[in-house]
Amino acid sequence: MKLNIGLIAHELPVSPLFICGNPNHKLVLCDVRYLVSDEEKYAEDILYFAEWERLNAMEGPMPAFVFCVGGNDDANKWMEHKEMTGIIVENGDLIMLFTALQNIFMHFNGLEINLLTALHNKVSTREILNHCAEFFKSHAILYDEERNVIDYSERYMPDADDTFWKETLQTGRRSEKMLKAALKNNILESTRTDYSDFVDFGPGLPKILTYSFFENDKRLATLAITETSTPLSVMQLKLMDYISGLLSPSLFHIYSPQNGYLESLRSILAAILDKEDVDQIVINKCLSQAGWNIDDNYLLILIHISETVKNADILTRYRHIYERIFPECIAIKYINGIVLIIHNDTGAIIDECLPKLEKQLCAHNAVCGLSFPFKGILQINSQVAYADIAMQSGDKNKRIRMLNEILADHIVNRIASVIPLLPLCHRNAIQIYDYDQLNGTELLLSLETYLRLNKSLKAAAEELFIHRSTMTYRLGCIEKIVNMDLDDSKQRLHILLSCIVLRVLGGQK
Repeated sequence: MKLNIGLIAHELPVSPLFICGNPNHKLVLCDVRYLVSDEEKYAEDILYFAEWERLNAMEGPMPAFVFCVGGNDDANKWMEHKEMTGIIVENGDLIMLFTALQNIFMHFNGLEINLLTALHNKVSTREILNHCAEFFKSHAILYDEERNVIDYSERYMPDADDTFWKETLQTGRRSEKMLKAALKNNILESTRTDYSDFVDFGPGLPKILTYSFFENDKRLATLAITETSTPLSVMQLKLMDYISGLLSPSLFHIYSPQNGYLESLRSILAAILDKEDVDQIVINKCLSQAGWNIDDNYLLILIHISETVKNADILTRYRHIYERIFPECIAIKYINGIVLIIHNDTGAIIDECLPKLEKQLCAHNAVCGLSFPFKGILQINSQVAYADIAMQSGDKNKRIRMLNEILADHIVNRIASVIPLLPLCHRNAIQIYDYDQLNGTELLLSLETYLRLNKSLKAAAEELFIHRSTMTYRLGCIEKIVNMDLDDSKQRLHILLSCIVLRVLGGQK
């Protein structure tokens, strides 16, 4: 990563005596080297390190950027006369100072690699903001065009009792109290580049760096770095420009209401969910722009948001957050919730992303239902209905409720609403059910689990959280109660289905 004189001066472990020339020049410096006076041409992207005596004795061409040790006022006047850009520090340990400069370059190189890797891997917005915060050792917040909070870093967070941060968490918006406090102090200083601002609100208030993302003169989002762990400086403006420039193409295009294929794809999928007739040629075209096909593999997640935050702005903000959890995903506002459609889901992707999803659901006091994986995007209407069933009928103690956990119960109840199922149950299963009711045992559940897991003692015992010998004992008890031929596939299926029906409907018997 390339730096400039201002940023290096800000990061130095010693305070510079003088910063000469224009410290906020473009980020061009990639390394530091000792100054050798007999070089015919000096590199434009190198910071040259020298003692004042060596620098003062030089004749001929001079490097563009210099780090001078010693010389004080004389060195400052000399560099001003030569119209050079650089830093002057007091005499000190040369090896320590040179090593400190090397460490600054290596530090930022490492941060840049970490951020680029995160963007390449399409990690969550929060993870990306965590990486951004590391560049400044201060808190990072992303706002939408209306100053609503999209997300924030977990690193370098303000104190929990910080008045302005508490306001931001409560309102989900930029703190208005901070601006009022600055206006009351009659101090509000700002320095800016084309898209970045360094804002000093005055004594007792944190300094802030901001970068605004625009498309066709319309503001899409604002990244704000709020001073927490380490003081911010106007010297970091070019760094803010550079970091935000990395984010723009790979992250913030999803916040653009005018983004071509994403917005078109959202509109098409929303129309399908609304049961509108959509030309399949149009669907194919929109999907192909995203690299998807109509008959690809998909997974659908329906997210139910807390009643207290259901408004269009917040749902839009949350939509962006949930989209970033999965590598290939698009989110759609649906009624009073959000539908996530995940493309080319795999077991590995889902296993990796579900913990992130659960963490985000907890933060938003939300729950969700997962459909079965399906083939063909035109199924989303049916899949959203099944995801809703999973959400409504699943375990109320879970944030993530999967259809496969309640599907059997749902099917049994639906069929039972049309025809009576209890008379179809295998009489041996009924005998075991009656025994359980009389003796307070769980033999029927043990038999169901054993058959569902292909007669595996080990797997059944693990699912029921019992010892394998306990499972063997229960099967022995079942053999004493009834005589069944579990090697007969038809009878085995009949008994398994009977176990499920009796578990679901047994109370109606």
